[in-house]
Amino acid sequence: MPEDLATGIIRQLEETVASTALPEHTLGLLRVSLSQARAAKAAGHDQEAITIANQALQTAENASEDR
Repeated sequence: MPEDLATGIIRQLEETVASTALPEHTLGLLRVSLSQARAAKAAGHDQEAITIANQALQTAENASEDR
């Protein structure tokens, strides 16, 4: 059974947090977003989870480009 979009994006964010060499304050923000996305998904709010995770992934991308 293929995973749903929210689960896939959350997994991508988990991998980004685990593998990215970003400043600690940025990683802290990403961890908070990951927690919020997981909570939204658990509450059945998939679109909210997708939005939160996508915004966090964009933050990670922008931070890595700034380095």
